[in-house]
Order: sequence, then structure tokens, then C-alpha cells
Amino acid sequence: MLKVSYLIVLSLVLFGCGSETNFQIEGKVPDNSYDGEWIYLVPLVNAPVERVDSTIIKNGAFTFEGYVELPEVYIIRTRPLYRLSLQELLVIKEPGLIHIYMAKNSITSGTALNDSLHHWKQEKQVFDEKLRLIQQSLQNSNETDSLIINQQLDSLKISKINFHYNFALNNKNNVVGQLVLRMMSSSFSDEQKSHFATE
Repeated sequence: MLKVSYLIVLSLVLFGCGSETNFQIEGKVPDNSYDGEWIYLVPLVNAPVERVDSTIIKNGAFTFEGYVELPEVYIIRTRPLYRLSLQELLVIKEPGLIHIYMAKNSITSGTALNDSLHHWKQEKQVFDEKLRLIQQSLQNSNETDSLIINQQLDSLKISKINFHYNFALNNKNNVVGQLVLRMMSSSFSDEQKSHFATE
């Protein structure tokens, strides 16, 4: 009886540990017109063919699932033909249920790192749009207005850099922060970069 109880407990522990390292991506697209198209899950780095996963869209949806040891950055993408209407998307493969919505502005959510990545993406898009609008107004401004607009532009650029720096610093121990650091560190000051130097 004791042996049976031990086996039950052991199997529950093993099952529990296994489930904690499984990931599932549930994806959707805007409509069924993409049915039959392939979706690819590609590692951002170290992406030989054998590490690329793929699946077919059915009824406006797709699924990836499997085992993950450590969180890793992937790209979800379609064939180049559809990348304007289904924006390719960075996603963190990590344990848990990950929700993906692919459209002109694709979204990921559902797990801690993917929620964090989506927050960063949203804020980056806000900054980029504000910069675009200010630069557009600069082209049609007179000399007096251009001085004011350039000051606004410089201030916004500093705010944008500081946002990326603070995000990377606050997340430097996870793959999202490391991703943002790789993407944005060229815009950081030498002092900001020094906070990421390996000890």
C-alpha cells in the first residue's frame, strides 16, 4: 500500500514538473481568408531549419505547443506575401498559455514575459508615432516655429531613449530586457551603457 502511494505521489510530481515546462500558443487571424496558409515559429537567433516550427491556419486560428527549457525569443511570421496584413511578431516561448492575434498590428499576451514585451512594443509605437508627427510638422514650419519644434523633438528623443534604457535596466535579468538592450543600446549614453557592463 505504501509503495502504491509512493508511486502515485511520484507520478503527480513528475506530471506537475512536466506541465510547468510546456508552452501552448493559441493564435488567431482576422478572418478565414487565410485558411490553408502556413505560420512559422522561428528562433530569433540560432535558427537552423530543424529549430523552425510550422503549422497551418484553420478556421482563422492556429496552434503551437511543446516543451521549453528556458524562455527564448521567437518570431511568428507568414509567407512574405502576407506580412503587410499579418505583421510578424516577436514572441517569448515560455511555459504557459500564450495568446497571439496576428493582424496589421499583431499582439501577444497571456504570460508574464509576453505581457512585458507587448507593453514595450506599445510604448515604442507611441513614441515612434509622436516623433513622426513632429518631424512632419517640422517640414512645413517657418524659421521661428522650427526652433520650438526642434526643442520638442529633442525632448521627445531623450524621453524615448530613457524609456528604453529604464525598461532594459529593470528587465536586464530576463530575455525581454536583453532583447530591448540589443535593439536599443546604440542610442544609450556611455553612462547608461555602463550599467549593463558585465561584472
